[in-house]
Amino acid sequence: MVNSALIGQPPLSDSDYWIVKGNQLLSGKSNLDPSKGLKIPPLRPPPDQYRFETRGPVITAVSAVIFVIMVSVTMARFMLRKLMKELKFGLDDWLMVPALILASLWPILQICAVKYSGTGKHVYDVTYHELYMSKWIGNFAKVTFFVALAFVKLSITAFNMRLTGLSSRKWMYAHWSFFGILVVFILCTIFLATFQCDPPMGAWNVMATGHLEKAPTCIPDNDISFPLSVIHILLDFCLLAVPILVLWKVQLAWSTKIRLYILFAAGALTCFAAVMRRVSQARLKSDPTYNVSTLIYWTEVDIMLTVIVASLPVLGTALWSRAMNSRKSKSSNPSSGFSNFKSKSRGDAPSSHSREGIMRQDEVELEYHDPGPLDLEASSGRSENISREAYHVERQTMPWASAQRL
Repeated sequence: MVNSALIGQPPLSDSDYWIVKGNQLLSGKSNLDPSKGLKIPPLRPPPDQYRFETRGPVITAVSAVIFVIMVSVTMARFMLRKLMKELKFGLDDWLMVPALILASLWPILQICAVKYSGTGKHVYDVTYHELYMSKWIGNFAKVTFFVALAFVKLSITAFNMRLTGLSSRKWMYAHWSFFGILVVFILCTIFLATFQCDPPMGAWNVMATGHLEKAPTCIPDNDISFPLSVIHILLDFCLLAVPILVLWKVQLAWSTKIRLYILFAAGALTCFAAVMRRVSQARLKSDPTYNVSTLIYWTEVDIMLTVIVASLPVLGTALWSRAMNSRKSKSSNPSSGFSNFKSKSRGDAPSSHSREGIMRQDEVELEYHDPGPLDLEASSGRSENISREAYHVERQTMPWASAQRL
C-alpha cells in the first residue's frame, strides 16, 4: 500500500506534495503552501462525531451485475445470429463487438475506482494517492462512456439501414449522414479528452502538473461533459424516431405494429436514463467521491439499456418466431398431397416475417405428404395452379419487403 496522507492533512511524501501542488494549480490557488495540505470540503469531523462510511461495496456489486447483464444479452444476440438461419450476421452485429468491449470496460473501471481511487468514501477519508488515481480512472472512464455509446448507436444505425435500406434512397442518405455524425462525435470526444489542457498532462497527471512553473490552461470539465451529454440525448431521440416512422408507413397488421412499437419504445428508457444521468451530474457539488455513486448508477443504467435496446430486435424476433412456430405446429392438421396451401391478405394477422421479423405480411405455406402413385397429368395441373397462386401472393407483399432481407 502506498504511504500517503489523507486529504486535508499535510503531505507524507514528495508524491503527496506534488499532488497537492498540482491540484492547487488546477484550481487557481497557486499562492497556497502545498506543505499544509489540500482542503476540499467537507472537512473531517471531530473524532467524537466521526464515523467511517463507504458506498464502495454497493457500487462494486451494481457494476458487476451491469457487466453480467450486458455481456449475457449481447452474447445471446450473437448465438441467435449463428443458430437461426433466417437471422443473417451483418454490419450492426460487427459494430456491437467494440461496443460491448467498451461498454463492459466502464463498470470494470468503476470497480477499479472503488479499490484504487477512493470512490464511495467521504473525501476526508481519501488519500492523496487515491486522488491522483481518480484523475486517471475518471478521465479514461469519461472517454470510454461516450465512445462506447457512440459505437452502440453506430450498430443501431446499421440495423436501421437494413430495415429501410431498399425502401428509399433518402433513407440511405439519412443513415449514412447519421453514421458520419457519430464518427465525428467519437473523434471529437477523444480529442477533447486528450487535449483538454495545455499541456495535455494537466488533465490526466496531477502529479506531473505540480512540477509545472505555471498553471495549465484547461477547458472546464462541465464545458466538455455538458455538450457531449446533450448531443448523446439528442442522438438517442433521433434513433428512436426512425423505426417508429418506418413502421407507421408500412402495411403491417396492427398486432404486429403494436408488438414492434413496444419493442422499440424500450429505447425511450435510454433517453430517460441519459437525462437522469445529466441531472445527477449537475447536482454533484459537494463531497464528490461519496456522492458520485448516484451518477455512477445512472450512467451504468444508461449504458446497460442502450446495449440491451440494440439487441432487442434480434432477441424479440427470435422469441416471436419460436412462439409462432410452436403455435403452427400445434394447430396444423396435415392431409394428403398439397392440401395445406394458405394465403393471408394484408388485413389478416401476420404470419411470415423477414429475417428481423417485421417485413413480410402474407403467408405462403406449402406442405407435401406423399399420397402414393400420382397421375402425372393431374399432378402437373395442380403444380401449375399452385405456382400461379404463389406468384399472386408474392405480389401482394410490400414493394420493398421481398427484396430487403435483414
